[in-house]
Amino acid sequence: MVDMQTSKGSFMFVLPWEGHTLIGTTDSFCKDPTLHIGPPEDEIQYLLCEADKYFTSKLRLRRSDVLSAWHGIRPLAVDPNAGDAASKASRDHTISRSPTTGITFIAGGKWTTWREMAEDVLNKCLHSSTHYETRFK
Repeated sequence: MVDMQTSKGSFMFVLPWEGHTLIGTTDSFCKDPTLHIGPPEDEIQYLLCEADKYFTSKLRLRRSDVLSAWHGIRPLAVDPNAGDAASKASRDHTISRSPTTGITFIAGGKWTTWREMAEDVLNKCLHSSTHYETRFK
C-alpha cells in the first residue's frame, strides 16, 4: 500500500516482508549531517500515527511494535557539467561524464529507484562508448 499524501505531504509505503511489515519512508531536511545512532523518535512516532489511520480501533500500532528502524542521509546531487540550468540540487539521480577522463559518474537518487538509476547510467555509458573509443585510440 502507498499513501501518496500524508499529513506532511510525503509518501508512505506499507509493505509485507518476511511475516512482518515495513513502514516508511520519511524525508526530512538534515541541518547537521553528522552520524546519528538511529532515526529521530519523532519520525518513528509520525510513521506510527500515519499508518494507524488505516487500522481498525481493535488494532493499534504501539511503539513496542517497532522491531527495527533505520535512516540515512541522501545527498542531493548537481551535475557539474550541466551549466546554469542545473544550478538547483536535484532529488533525482544525476549522471555526469568527465570531459577529461571519459569516466561516467552517478550520484543522488534514492533506494526505491535503484533499477532506474542502473538502467540510466548503463544507457549513458553505452551511448557514450563510441565517442570514448574514438577519443582514446
